[in-house]
Amino acid sequence: MVTTISEGFRQFRTNLEITSLQESTTSSRQQNVRDTVAEDFEVLESFLTGSYRRNTMIAPLTTADIDVFIVLDPKYYTDQSQHALLSSVMTTLKKRYPKTPKIKPDGQAVT
Repeated sequence: MVTTISEGFRQFRTNLEITSLQESTTSSRQQNVRDTVAEDFEVLESFLTGSYRRNTMIAPLTTADIDVFIVLDPKYYTDQSQHALLSSVMTTLKKRYPKTPKIKPDGQAVT
């Protein structure tokens, strides 16, 4: 049981920290997503943004996300509308992750 303010803050910080296993898991998962997109599309560049890249991601990870920015060759956009392109990316991800039910286009992204 926490008895001082300092102990309370230490416990609070501990509750928000991501374990090394969680860090390893999130690292491999974001790389797998990038690799999956690269299998079906010509990727010019990909990089991380958001809290994961800034090392400010906090637990619990059930409510967290990792922002991956993938720059595709412009030919995909000239051949398709934005929605059609995002649907194509969604299809690629669903092939690799068929048990993930919520993969969908969302604005200018696929979540």
